[in-house]
Amino acid sequence: MSPTAHDRCRLCYAGFDGFTAPIMRAMGRAQWRRNPHYCEKCESVLAEQRGGTEMEIAVLFADVRGSTQFAASMRPAEFAALIQRFFKTATEIFTWTDAIIDKMVGDEVIGIFVPGLIGPDYRRRAVAAGLKLLRATGHADPAGPWLSIGVGVHAGETFLGSIGAEGGAYQFAVLGDTMNFGARLVAAAKGGEMVLSEAVWKDVSGEVAAQPRSLELKGYAGPVRTYATQLTPK
Repeated sequence: MSPTAHDRCRLCYAGFDGFTAPIMRAMGRAQWRRNPHYCEKCESVLAEQRGGTEMEIAVLFADVRGSTQFAASMRPAEFAALIQRFFKTATEIFTWTDAIIDKMVGDEVIGIFVPGLIGPDYRRRAVAAGLKLLRATGHADPAGPWLSIGVGVHAGETFLGSIGAEGGAYQFAVLGDTMNFGARLVAAAKGGEMVLSEAVWKDVSGEVAAQPRSLELKGYAGPVRTYATQLTPK
């Protein structure tokens, strides 16, 4: 343990800076890419432990609007740089809110907000991250966004733990209908818009202005009540 470290793993207290940082990295205690507040060794313990638990978490889905048109209008390397900027922006915001990056696939990012890591206001933190991501991509700028995205935020029971095949690789994963529902919400979000489920809205109704919206979501029977908020240029 480095007495000079200021930035440490929140579980094992391994130093990410200071004079012992190179030793910590050699020992597998570099910062976890999915949440740099924790080290890779602590993450590997979570992944190697078979099984998991059911718990309520909040989830944030964000994806690019019109990515096919973007890709067709620029060089592949230019499009890759644009998506890389989006991923970097999302990573910084997820770190700011103590979220774990669940996935970055194609033009979509998924963050999970675990109460055991964030505290009782995990739903509010997810909404705050969604608003911050919309602002960071320029949706409140008079000139318009540098990348049009939609956001969906939901909260509910999930399986949180380690999955894999016996004799093969295991990984930390989040599964359940909550993830499916979050994916449906982001699919319904317009550019510059965040769509919230009722499970999230009840915690932020006094803080965020939103319009109720009844949606028909693929795979779900009947209309679903949601709340949509959209940033407007200042």
